[in-house]
Amino acid sequence: MLGWLRRVIVGLLALVGLVVVVVAGGLYLLSAQLFEQYESRWQAPEMPPRVLLHLKLGGPLPEQETGTVQALVRRQHQSSLRQVLEALDRAAIDPRVGGILADLSHAQLGHAQAQELHQAILRFRSAGKPTIAFADTFGEGQSGNTAYYIASAFDHIWLQPSGDIGLTGISMEFMFLREALDELGIEPQMMRRQEYKGVVETLTERSLSVPVRENYRQIAESLYGRMIGDIAMRRDIAPERLRALVDTAPLNATAGLENRLVDRLGYRDEARAAALALAGGEARPITLGDYARTPPSNPEAPSAQIALITVSGPIVRAAPDGLFREDMAAAGQLADALDAAVNAPSVRAILLRIDSPGGSYVASDSIWQAVRRAKESGKPVVAWMGNVAASGGYFIAMAADRIVAQPMTLTGSIGVAGGKIVFAGALDRLGIGHDRVAAGENAGLYSPLEPFTTAQRQQMERTLDRIYADFTGKAAAARGLDSAQIDRAARGRVFTGADAGEVGLVDAVGGYAEAKQALRTLLNLPQGAPLKLQPFPAPEDPFQAMLDLLRGGDFLQALSGLSRLSALLTHYETMLGGAMEAPQPLRTPLPELR
Repeated sequence: MLGWLRRVIVGLLALVGLVVVVVAGGLYLLSAQLFEQYESRWQAPEMPPRVLLHLKLGGPLPEQETGTVQALVRRQHQSSLRQVLEALDRAAIDPRVGGILADLSHAQLGHAQAQELHQAILRFRSAGKPTIAFADTFGEGQSGNTAYYIASAFDHIWLQPSGDIGLTGISMEFMFLREALDELGIEPQMMRRQEYKGVVETLTERSLSVPVRENYRQIAESLYGRMIGDIAMRRDIAPERLRALVDTAPLNATAGLENRLVDRLGYRDEARAAALALAGGEARPITLGDYARTPPSNPEAPSAQIALITVSGPIVRAAPDGLFREDMAAAGQLADALDAAVNAPSVRAILLRIDSPGGSYVASDSIWQAVRRAKESGKPVVAWMGNVAASGGYFIAMAADRIVAQPMTLTGSIGVAGGKIVFAGALDRLGIGHDRVAAGENAGLYSPLEPFTTAQRQQMERTLDRIYADFTGKAAAARGLDSAQIDRAARGRVFTGADAGEVGLVDAVGGYAEAKQALRTLLNLPQGAPLKLQPFPAPEDPFQAMLDLLRGGDFLQALSGLSRLSALLTHYETMLGGAMEAPQPLRTPLPELR
């Protein structure tokens, strides 16, 4: 028995050692990555006399422009959406740039981000420069809608002969947990305002309710219609013919060529050679990210400085720290950024980029008030919507002077939902007892171990009524809508950007170019006047981020825990080693684990 226990402890010691090695190795690689990034900042890449820009897209382009450790680990130096758009617009007027080649083989972007790139490529093309898109396949075992939508903006589309065109239409799928929760004895006690607020239905229903189904069907048809219309125009195909092709998708490469959905069949190296030839003048390829770091070919004219503040991810009152946390829109940080932009003498206006499905009502209201303060200070605010700016995301946007949304942006969802999930039945089925001692009738209001009382449910309903009245009242005042108009635009309905414009929720349908023009209009600048965007807060210094990580409590606690565990295991390994010769009584107390 002691021999077996000794082997277990030795194995655990080895595991602890491995964890320490992995942590140390990870920090070494991370520091090397940071040094590499800094070297690239110290010296911009050399620009040859003639270049072919190379754009390779993978997952969604980051919204946040940051140099934090988290971004370096998760995004591997990937340029943000705004940086890509800026680089494309600058390249369009740069005489050194002879064209662009985009590899869309793995492009997986949201609809609004895809529209931003589609429009940026069209602006690049309008300068008379060749554009080539390549993909080994547009979707393999999945839809390739957005990748092909981006490709349709290019002069030439190349497809690998073995590839497909997965232009399959728009599908919105939902999973419903109500029956499974009933089987487990879990009761979702959720409430909403109003009938189109479908966020709770995956928990409370077994299928989509009639109003929510109607809303989502309208969204799908709006997205599909826009996609068909844009592709048909770019590829010079009748919309009816394109719809018929989509209904037979995925199409193989030969069928795509025969139906003018692609221009050439070939491999990546062949597309690259063709693009270099079109760029001319012994052009050399350079990545779009490298190009973005090079100085412009001509000195920039004096420009108005604009603060760029990004609201990305769920809206929360405070975001947790951590190396691998996803983007969250923290109210305090965003309010501070808005106030800093107001107090910066050089900043003339604010561009508020929003890509958020919503979140905390209190946090949304805090950011809304900070946007109002910025407006009252005399600095115009333009809200520029991303893939989604709904619920709390729209709450923030409605405080701006102007709202710009892509036709495929999802927005609106003026409503509120809340409640709790009760696990008491599940615990009973597992034989786990539960009891409580409380002072006050509502002490268990938020407890997941007991359902709402009648009085508590009525209190929650009143809370939702209050929040809904506040949301709709502020939206109506901001957008100049009467009671009938706000009722048509609210009740939890979700709109595409195109449809939101028809009910008065947005001012302009478009993207980055339209948002910048809205800023010029508010600042009384001529059309096309240069604007200089400055992220607020400024991107964090990666070296400082590394030091903060090493000094941070979580990291030190983790190392301390490993140290204590290692000491404990070493103690027992030594004790057991001696026990094999002559058993000794244990006199040393166990270390205290915290």
